[in-house]
Amino acid sequence: MGRITFLLAAAGTVVLAGALLLLSNWVQPPSTRSTVFASSSGQTQAAPIVPDGSGQSSGIVVTGEGSVTVKPDLAKVTLGVEVTNSSANGAQRDAASKMDAVMSQLKSQGIEDKDIQTVRFDLQPNYDYSTQPPVLKGYRATNLVVVTVRDVSKVGGLLDAVVSSGATRLQGISFSVSDPTAAGAQGREEAMKDARAKADQLAQLAGVSVGQPISIEETTSAPPTPVEIRPAAAPSLAAAPQTPISPGTQEIHTTVRVVYSIK
Repeated sequence: MGRITFLLAAAGTVVLAGALLLLSNWVQPPSTRSTVFASSSGQTQAAPIVPDGSGQSSGIVVTGEGSVTVKPDLAKVTLGVEVTNSSANGAQRDAASKMDAVMSQLKSQGIEDKDIQTVRFDLQPNYDYSTQPPVLKGYRATNLVVVTVRDVSKVGGLLDAVVSSGATRLQGISFSVSDPTAAGAQGREEAMKDARAKADQLAQLAGVSVGQPISIEETTSAPPTPVEIRPAAAPSLAAAPQTPISPGTQEIHTTVRVVYSIK
């Protein structure tokens, strides 16, 4: 009986010690708990955070925005040929012949092979649906490529040249910036300044002070600027003066979501 009492007492001591340890962790002051973030100098530091009960860190959460206007220096043009013939072999043969002429013209305009990519090639029957049942009139062959033009001032002349060489499809142009690094850095700087200004205002209104950033998320968007092309018939377009094409300007938007700790 004495040994059983001793064992029970020892077990109770272990349970009590474990309970006290859990209790001490539970009542630990929030101010002593911290998270690690990256400072602007690249070093990691610890900043106090306060749990908000949802499993996330509370603080001042703001969104900053920055926008930089740039001039596009890159154009992508979708062009090619579409032909019809009474036979499938004839349509494919005619499309190949016309596309060879278009490709030769692109090369003569200084377009390299790496900047020409086939994006569509299909051969399909062409029916006359005005009668019932529909009557097969022949076949349609389509061959389209995307051409990257690295000098936007040459786009108009390039369009005229490929149409004069036999291109029958011009589907559109999109302009973009080949290297958005500098514009992105500037937009990022403006976005962070905007975020800090908003955080300072919110802190002042709340009667608190802004601490160090706890987390930073960035989103950058610079969508290509599409331009629709509606060419006239090939002979009149080829005889006209050079087709005017204007790249305009483009805005690179940067958005940051910053969580600042509260002092």
